[in-house]
Amino acid sequence: MRSARKLRPVEDLEPARTGAIEGHVVTVGPSGRAAFHDEAGQTMEVRVPSQIDRRWLEAAVALAPVPAIAVLAEGLRKPVLWCTFPAPEHEALSEHIKLEAKTIELGASESVTIRTGKSLITVSAAGEVQVRGKNILSRATNLNRIRGGGVRIN
Repeated sequence: MRSARKLRPVEDLEPARTGAIEGHVVTVGPSGRAAFHDEAGQTMEVRVPSQIDRRWLEAAVALAPVPAIAVLAEGLRKPVLWCTFPAPEHEALSEHIKLEAKTIELGASESVTIRTGKSLITVSAAGEVQVRGKNILSRATNLNRIRGGGVRIN
């Protein structure tokens, strides 16, 4: 039989305030916890939940402290970061999105379009793929094959 973890009496726990705490995230550590300065000037460690993108938060904190709200619920020892409010200094981060994964899947019931300037790639549910652009380059280190029911060049 496994022994249960010994619980400390409630009176041994230091008194903690509960509720929402306004402040700023100033650093994000490798453990996934963040340093949070509240409005009273106290610094505390908060947990960063999975719904907050840690990579974005790390990049944002490198630019400027991130306004945020942490929540300390009754019975918890450490506050949890509840939400962040990007400041104007963080706008540059929303201009670039970088996805890195083993596989990335996009799904749509009708079509998916990728557009940049005058270039366009559209994949439709009917099985049609359109590639449009001023210059289109296709390269292969081995065989570069064009197959189809009919192939028309010019």
